[in-house]
Amino acid sequence: MESIVEAFRFLSAIPLPRGRGNERTLASAVACFPLVGAVLGGLFVLADWLCGRAFPRVAHFVAAAVILAIYALFTGGLHHDGLMDTADALWGSPRRTRERRLEIMKDSRTGALGVTAILLVLLVELAAIYSLPARLGDIQRYRWGALFVFPVLGRWVMSYLCVRFPYARPEGTGAAMVGGSRWAYLLIATALAGGALAAAFTWLVWLPLLIPILALAAWLVAELAGAWATRRLGGVTGDVAGAAAMLAEAAILLMLASRIPELLVK
Repeated sequence: MESIVEAFRFLSAIPLPRGRGNERTLASAVACFPLVGAVLGGLFVLADWLCGRAFPRVAHFVAAAVILAIYALFTGGLHHDGLMDTADALWGSPRRTRERRLEIMKDSRTGALGVTAILLVLLVELAAIYSLPARLGDIQRYRWGALFVFPVLGRWVMSYLCVRFPYARPEGTGAAMVGGSRWAYLLIATALAGGALAAAFTWLVWLPLLIPILALAAWLVAELAGAWATRRLGGVTGDVAGAAAMLAEAAILLMLASRIPELLVK
């Protein structure tokens, strides 16, 4: 239970009482990251349903904007900040040293590259969420299944990076989570994410062939992002994990809005 609370305390802006926050609890919280995504996904489904009742003529467009607003409020802009910091540090000149890149990531100021990155990702997500069909052929509630699952996979990506790659700094906020995380925690996170995928695409929506495709997409983004960060920074940071989560979510939303699910139905 402490690990679950710590995961919500770390990844959300929900006002929770202060815990002990020891290194072991922080490290084990990695296993519970997909639970945070499941709660967020549930809020997205509720928001989409309410928008459908309140704005019947433009429900999907309004819902897409509301969902992105809920995302920012729920997370306190944590992942947005991580994406901007990572873009400023890694998307710049290849001649920068590792130390300079880490210094840029700690700078509270945001550069043009960071602003460009967050705008591009938000535009892609807005368009993809708007384009998600409410149903797919004879399959009902497809849109709800997609909205529920994409934040879960985004947080699984964060769990994967914490376990798979080293921490880029000698110390820092994420040192306990990245340096102290174990493969057992990733197995738990994978089981939770797999359960959410199964709930979305077998119980809510009968499209089980989509599960391995989405899982593979999330893994590819996580592996590529972690390898790139390790090459340039010597490891990953909390900012890198947040950026990778948002990039994975954008990629997953694009897949869900594309013809891939439609081809699986046929």
